[in-house]
Amino acid sequence: MSTSPTRHSNRGNKPKLLVVDDEPDNLDLLYRTFYRQFQVLRAERGRHALEILAQQPDIAIIISDQRMPEMAGTEFLGQAAQQYPDVMRIILTGYTDSEDLVEAINQGQVFKYVTKPWDEDDLRETVQQALDAHNLIKTRTADLNRVLRQETLLNTITHRIRSAQTPQDMLQTIVDVVGRSLEVSYCSIRPYCAQPSEESCFTYRADAVQALATENSSIIAQTLWPTDRVLVLESVLEASGNQIPDAQERLSAFAALGIQSSVLVPLISRKDLVAVMALHRCQLERPWAADDLQLLITLADQAALALAQAYTYEQVQALARREALINTITSAIRSSLNPRKTFAAITGQLGQALQVDGCALSLWTEQDDYVCCVGLYDAQVQVENLAETSEEQEVTQLPKSQVPIAENPVLQKLIATREPVVLNSLDDRTLSTQSDLSLQNPARALLVAPLMADGKIIGSISLRQVHQARIWQPEEIELVKVVASQAAIAVQQARLFQATKANEQRIAELNQYLTESVLKRFLPESLVTKAAQGDLRLDLQPEPR
Repeated sequence: MSTSPTRHSNRGNKPKLLVVDDEPDNLDLLYRTFYRQFQVLRAERGRHALEILAQQPDIAIIISDQRMPEMAGTEFLGQAAQQYPDVMRIILTGYTDSEDLVEAINQGQVFKYVTKPWDEDDLRETVQQALDAHNLIKTRTADLNRVLRQETLLNTITHRIRSAQTPQDMLQTIVDVVGRSLEVSYCSIRPYCAQPSEESCFTYRADAVQALATENSSIIAQTLWPTDRVLVLESVLEASGNQIPDAQERLSAFAALGIQSSVLVPLISRKDLVAVMALHRCQLERPWAADDLQLLITLADQAALALAQAYTYEQVQALARREALINTITSAIRSSLNPRKTFAAITGQLGQALQVDGCALSLWTEQDDYVCCVGLYDAQVQVENLAETSEEQEVTQLPKSQVPIAENPVLQKLIATREPVVLNSLDDRTLSTQSDLSLQNPARALLVAPLMADGKIIGSISLRQVHQARIWQPEEIELVKVVASQAAIAVQQARLFQATKANEQRIAELNQYLTESVLKRFLPESLVTKAAQGDLRLDLQPEPR
């Protein structure tokens, strides 16, 4: 067995032709005929030719003699057809009436046969036809594999999307499946249909990519930005400032992650940007294939639709929970004249609904020195329902204000804006973290909404997270504002109830005083006492004249 030497620098770009004949003169003739067009490999036996095929399975055409020792040409081509069906097979024979040859042709093991001695032009034309057929089969096979790959990936994504419990699970599923299927270093998705944040960036990282000490969600989030078209960056370092907004900061993020090449694909539903997906490679081994880009566009369309539906469902569910919570709080306000029971219900229901670590309802005005906590829900301490305790116990359980209102920057901002103060992370705070209440643990995230009555602040509702930062979502802020308005009604109702109760007490005391002072002038003391206690009925109607 032997192979032809390399005579051209572009040999690797030539299709491969394997010639098999037990006569060296025929091998040399076939080599001289085709070496300019093909990379010609030679074998003198069928067994040797099978070894070459095993080493170089990308051979395009085989030309084999029929009469060879140990293994006939039809037998060799039959085995080659089973193991390498895409290779085009031509047989040389001087025996056109051979039964084996006819059977091989009928079974499709041979593309064409050429009789000996052959005409060089006819043989060239036959080989060219075989090469055209091989290229066509190769192209159609690649198309079929691409379609199957797309269908498999789309079916996998669709199945997993349907089984995802939340949009967050759906996003993580998408990056995991796409990242593995397209063999990229990083695959990330950042949603933009709600309030975007660093924490909402979902990322897949290939096992081959070494985790960097500087890698975190904020750095990865810098590699994505809003776009309404597919953006291909074959070389990140050569990208222009028009392609990358805030280029200096983002290029630093690319460099920190070792990213060399990227693709950004928008997920758009009904002309609204739902999210952006980015695929990153840490090597420049190949450009982004058009087939992969088209697959990403198709996948993005389906993912955008599924995500939009999932977010819509979540919004409907959140709206239903919000209405149920408001109805519960409204019922608590209407069903009880006990202010503390009402305030306990408001903080408890709101704290549990938003799954916060603490929720406090405080009464204060701009003229007060300190706030007065009248309702508290603390998930960590698990304060019992204050409505079931005595009034003295309620007062001792509620924390006392430690910071004057004038020195509390959160309340001062509340006074200035009359809008909720939202602090997602007190590690990156611009306001002081000093709490207005004496609580066991400091807050890591804070949301404070004012209670308004007649355009003035009469108190506030504060929600806090103590274990980790939290991104307060717009729907959560809106819910707290609605509950704050209901709480303001409850406060006014409680004050009206207390004022009415105080008036009744004063009227009763006045009646008692008047009764005792008048009767003492006309009746003995024993009768006056009975009259005051209600044990004596007096007819004070004047007698008719």
